[in-house]
Amino acid sequence: MSRFRLLFFLLFALSACGLLAAQEPANTPRVKRTPSYTAQGADACLRCHSGDKMRAIAASPHGKAENPHTPAAGQGCESCHGPGSIHVSRAHGGAGFPPLTSFGRGSGVSPREEQLRSCLACHAQKETATEIIEFIGSAHDRRTINCSSCHSVHVEFDAMRDREQQLATCIRCHRRHLEEHPRFEDKSIDFDALACATCHDVHSASSLADRAMDMGQ
Repeated sequence: MSRFRLLFFLLFALSACGLLAAQEPANTPRVKRTPSYTAQGADACLRCHSGDKMRAIAASPHGKAENPHTPAAGQGCESCHGPGSIHVSRAHGGAGFPPLTSFGRGSGVSPREEQLRSCLACHAQKETATEIIEFIGSAHDRRTINCSSCHSVHVEFDAMRDREQQLATCIRCHRRHLEEHPRFEDKSIDFDALACATCHDVHSASSLADRAMDMGQ
């Protein structure tokens, strides 16, 4: 075999090996990675996510790290949104992996069940909640309703704790019920001074006021 033919053969072999090596990653199954909580906590999130909403939640009850039952005292943002190690990875930036838990209604947010699991992981547990919220089995436990339908977390003050704002939220769905609601004038009750939640426990499957309404009392 001449030197020219030997050189040609070697170059062909090397080219074939290079082609196979280039194709191999495409045929190799992607390793599924499991996210973990970041060591930096909220600081890792705040490198990208900042602004009014972040300052508001820091000043809200959820942001009080001195309270051991709050998200801030646990894993920070990740307490609600889930482990973020892959999301904040410089190598991946979260691309191609399941997104973190995103709250809200409509498209572009996490499934209702995932949002409920995150909220009720604290608010339905005696160890972490100051007020136990049942919700599952309540009148509002419906396919089109989740916590974000009424509550906003990235705010300094929950509007549902203000009578006027609570009423404005409730009548988005219950305007007819408000118009038909008995005013109890014969009971010397100042109906307009009451918040909906004064009588109606919307998180409970056994609200006394709602049972009374159902019985026509």
